[in-house]
Amino acid sequence: MEFKTAAHKQAHERARDYLHALFGEVNVTQVGDTLALPEGSTFVYVRAFPIGDKQAGVEVFSYVVIDVEVTEALMRHLLTYNLRLIFGSFGLSVDEGGKGAVILSHTILGDGMERAQLYASVAAIARAADDLDDQLIATFGGKTAVEKVTSVTHEPVEFWE
Repeated sequence: MEFKTAAHKQAHERARDYLHALFGEVNVTQVGDTLALPEGSTFVYVRAFPIGDKQAGVEVFSYVVIDVEVTEALMRHLLTYNLRLIFGSFGLSVDEGGKGAVILSHTILGDGMERAQLYASVAAIARAADDLDDQLIATFGGKTAVEKVTSVTHEPVEFWE
C-alpha cells in the first residue's frame, strides 16, 4: 500500500495495531488500504487518509443497505435519523443504474487517536448498522452487505471424477 504522507502512514499503522489489539488479528482483514471486520449482518471498514501534508484522518464506515431504490422518503428518513446519531452520520452513494448504498460513517483525526476512541467509533457504527439494516430493508427494500456477499456463487475451478 502506498502512503501519501508520513501522517497517513502513521494513522493507518496506529488504526491497524489498535484493531488487532481490540478484536484480534484474525478478525481483521486488510483489503487494499482498508481494514475490515465482520459484525452481524454487516462489515465495518476502517481506513486512513491524508489531510494536507501533516495530518490524517481515520474513517470508520459500514454499508448498511445496498441495492436500495433511492427515493425522497429514504433520503428524508436518513437525514432525520442523522439527528439521533451520536457517532457518525448516514450518507448515500448512487450507482449509474440508480440503485443506492446507505453508508454509515464516522471520522476521527488520526494524530491524537486513542484506542478507546477507535473502539467507541467501531462499536457505535457496528451496532447501529447491524440494528438499522433490517429496519431500512423492511421499509425501503435492498439487501444487507452480508446478504450480497453470500449470494455470490463461484463455480469450482476444476472437477474431480
